[in-house]
Amino acid sequence: MVLSYLVTSRSRRELLRLLWARGAEGSASALARRAGVSFAAAHRELQAMLAAGLARSRRAGTAVLYSANPASSHAGLVRRLVDGTDAAGSEVHPGPDAEKVRAWLSEAGAPLLVSRPAAGPVPPLEEVVAEGLALSHQDAAVARVLPLVLWRQRDVLDPDGLVLEASRRNEGQALGFFLDLAGKLGGDARLTALARRLRDRRRTRVRPFFARSQGRRAQALARARTPALARRWGYLMNMDLESFASPFRKHGQAA
Repeated sequence: MVLSYLVTSRSRRELLRLLWARGAEGSASALARRAGVSFAAAHRELQAMLAAGLARSRRAGTAVLYSANPASSHAGLVRRLVDGTDAAGSEVHPGPDAEKVRAWLSEAGAPLLVSRPAAGPVPPLEEVVAEGLALSHQDAAVARVLPLVLWRQRDVLDPDGLVLEASRRNEGQALGFFLDLAGKLGGDARLTALARRLRDRRRTRVRPFFARSQGRRAQALARARTPALARRWGYLMNMDLESFASPFRKHGQAA
């Protein structure tokens, strides 16, 4: 592929595709999750794009959001490099859309309303859960039912494969949180033991779990409602423990 040949950094390629081919806008941490790269790599590349005039930024509350800069003198060239196919005719495959991931999760036992059933082959369960982790930062309904999916599929999930797929999407910490939560809600020590493998004790600061920027009132509610378990994993979220426990009571026995 021409893009791969000219841009040897995977982090830079994925961020260029997100901003220029998919029109994404988000904070450095949100874009890092979507691109499947580390925060440090995403922040470094976004700053380089700003310096080169390929990206622009704006402040939304306490967050800095990045997007493509259509006024760049190189806009046409960048679009041709990342738009759908490159000069050699090789396709660039975007990640699955939200409705597709919701449909896959529904097939895996998530009590989600979906606009259409899953079409075509469903990816391996470990990939489905990993895509659900990435989507959960945008979709509170998905976040609410992920512990239930992990608990219902606990006997068939491949632990090593699940950790690998989550890590590829920079979602290891989120996986640990949901595994820990599923283990405690469902009373399965295997899930909490797997969660311990993912605990990064170097992370001492809490950060918002959801990617959307929030006002001061929402942030205050998140600080008040965040479950202690989520806080231990470094997350703030305006969802209390009951939000996760309710799906267990309603659907936990329907395996």
